[in-house]
Amino acid sequence: MEDPQKLKNENNPGKEAKLLRLPKNARIEKRPLLHPAIPSPLSTQQKVIYISSNTAFVPSVKRIRKLLSNIDKRSTKDVSLLGLENDGAKLAKLKRQVGRNEEIIMKATGRAIEKLLNFALYFQGQPDLQVRIRTGSLAVVDDISIREATQGRAGSATNNMELEELPETQVRKTSILEVGVSLR
Repeated sequence: MEDPQKLKNENNPGKEAKLLRLPKNARIEKRPLLHPAIPSPLSTQQKVIYISSNTAFVPSVKRIRKLLSNIDKRSTKDVSLLGLENDGAKLAKLKRQVGRNEEIIMKATGRAIEKLLNFALYFQGQPDLQVRIRTGSLAVVDDISIREATQGRAGSATNNMELEELPETQVRKTSILEVGVSLR
């Protein structure tokens, strides 16, 4: 039998079918989203900061500013101002290296999207920063748990049939917002 969540909607061929209707004694338990480990501030790996609805604003701004200053330090570390080249050539070399467009990525889903938009608006007002906003959707897995309850005489056979067909998990889509902040 085909997975009902992967069936296409017959009326609208481009869209997937709606999620299954659950019986009264079943409930959805949302799994937390998985995040990779945070890399060292001095490493060259892309920095991703996950924003939740209760993330403090000012400490997060300071943290992002510190990561951006580390990017600037790393990019200017290899440029030597000593040597045979004239100052104009040295400065041009420095500008080419700084223009690598390494950025700090902030991500949020659900209720935290509003808070992330506040961060984006704040950083957009800074003259030395460039902000890029990307939207998308993310497939997340939810567990379906069944609560044991006393069943009445009528409907117990149909309820058992519904529970046998009920999957253990279901996949749903949620909105995700990414904000990339980089130096100009």
